[in-house]
Amino acid sequence: MTATRTPGDYRNLRVAATAGLALLLLVQTPQSIIQAGGGASLDREYGASLLIGATVLLAVALGYRLLTRMVPRTADHQLVARYISEPFSVVAAAAKLMSYALIVAIAAGFAVRSLSPLIDLGSLDLPFVQSIAIVVLAVPTLLEWQPGPRTLIATIAPAAASIGVIIVGGLIIELASGLKTLPEAGAIDSPVGVTWLLGGGVLGACLPAAVLGLMTERSFGEETSRRIEPRSLLTVMIPTILGIAALLYLSDVVSLPPSTKAPSVIALAEVFFPDAVVAIIAVSFSLAGLGIALAAYCQLILLLRLLATDGILPRHVAAADAHGSRRAVFGVIALTCAVAVYLIASPLGGSTMVVTIMFVGFLLTMVALLARARKLRRTSTDLRERQNASRSTRTALVLGLFVLSILAISTFVQPVFTVAGLTILAIPSVALLALRRGMGKIGATLAASDLSAGRSLPTRVHAIVLVEKLDRPTLQAISYVRATRPSTMTGLVVDVDPQVTEALTRDWMAAELPVELRILGTPRGAARRPVIEHVRSLRRASARDIVIIYAPRVVSPSATWQRFFVRHSTPALLSELKLEPGVIVAEVPYQIEDVEEQ
Repeated sequence: MTATRTPGDYRNLRVAATAGLALLLLVQTPQSIIQAGGGASLDREYGASLLIGATVLLAVALGYRLLTRMVPRTADHQLVARYISEPFSVVAAAAKLMSYALIVAIAAGFAVRSLSPLIDLGSLDLPFVQSIAIVVLAVPTLLEWQPGPRTLIATIAPAAASIGVIIVGGLIIELASGLKTLPEAGAIDSPVGVTWLLGGGVLGACLPAAVLGLMTERSFGEETSRRIEPRSLLTVMIPTILGIAALLYLSDVVSLPPSTKAPSVIALAEVFFPDAVVAIIAVSFSLAGLGIALAAYCQLILLLRLLATDGILPRHVAAADAHGSRRAVFGVIALTCAVAVYLIASPLGGSTMVVTIMFVGFLLTMVALLARARKLRRTSTDLRERQNASRSTRTALVLGLFVLSILAISTFVQPVFTVAGLTILAIPSVALLALRRGMGKIGATLAASDLSAGRSLPTRVHAIVLVEKLDRPTLQAISYVRATRPSTMTGLVVDVDPQVTEALTRDWMAAELPVELRILGTPRGAARRPVIEHVRSLRRASARDIVIIYAPRVVSPSATWQRFFVRHSTPALLSELKLEPGVIVAEVPYQIEDVEEQ
């Protein structure tokens, strides 16, 4: 089970997850641009794509910096709910959930494909293997065990060092003696759906800007403002962009094919180093892919608790002991990750889907910021506040149009993956909206419109103890019920087996209990119907009377072997009685350890 974490633990976990995302960007972004560029030269599509991607990154960072200044304690979905509508806030929240799901799918795919120098991937059903890896990686979280920040960093650090070795080693070799060209035999099918090389490259290069949105809010459990200053994030993202540029340069020098069986960094390692070194690098990358997926799962479960606190999910999901509810939601998302593998047919496809989903959320946030600024300009009497609102209006409008143009490019260049991303975003959005709608209807139905209604006391209280045999649990239940001083009290048995009923009657008379034993039904008759009809007859006699059904129940809180033999489910009779008006069902627990103590 997960130990109780301190705010510092949550912060360290977020830092580890950020490091994992940065590493994933280092390996995913160059491969997406290379695939989109179709082998174009660095001076053309590669360089232009990376430049546009860096510009988009700075623009998105500017947008989040504006949000940090204006609404430091308000999350994106909260801002959308306040200034647009509740349904759109659900979409903004679902965007982050599904982006983490896609990150898990991409990381699992990277972990499997990195083993290409050691395993013949052509003989494997890669999507199936990746799906199995995603499900297996979800098991620790389902069991409420999650790796600590140090464990995650330990899985990521060797791969980060390997990328540094590849970049430095490749540049040294290129300066010293030139690099050999990667043979064309490593290529597989050409990229699918790319009709505009520069447009496809831009989509791949926009992945860092999209992932930046996952880094800008603090995790559940951190006792500080919700938003993180983008300047601190750029200290991570700028070196990442430089690393991407270096990998692109080396890929262009060796004429790396647009699509290879292995990740592009593995293909570069195979050009620069001997097989033994490549094998070590491949293992480090595979381990890092697993670590990134685990870190994304950790952030995903914290995001679920955060959304529950904000009211997007039922609030009880945020409780520390609400393990079952979180497992159910997390299990559905994990299965979505496993299915998403079959939709991510290429690195560019995965990048396009993440960019589409996150930019939809960012666009909604900019629209909400516009609505907020418009409201302040209309209602505020503070001059400085009105001036800030005017500046934020211009900035949000420009950034919104900027992001909208990227979404238009995505629709034109990669329509299949764009639609797939929107579909993945729509499924949880519709589910959450249906959940909120149902909860809203129930809440409206249960709302007390008349505070004086339903407060009259019942005339009499009829207590009924369900009896099967006169054992210790039954005797304890009778004693407890007598202590409540009901108006009437009856022991109730259904005559299913005449011999058992006769033995129970003798024991009851011998015990001289001051409680009436009432026998219902006929020998070998129905067990539930007589009890229900008897309860209804009591209610018909006086509608203001209530009936309390007491059922003895044996429990074993510690002894495993004893717990195996006691009943765990609720009897069907009690389930039916709960639906009867004016009837209360209560279970009287009897700890089986009491037998051993006496």
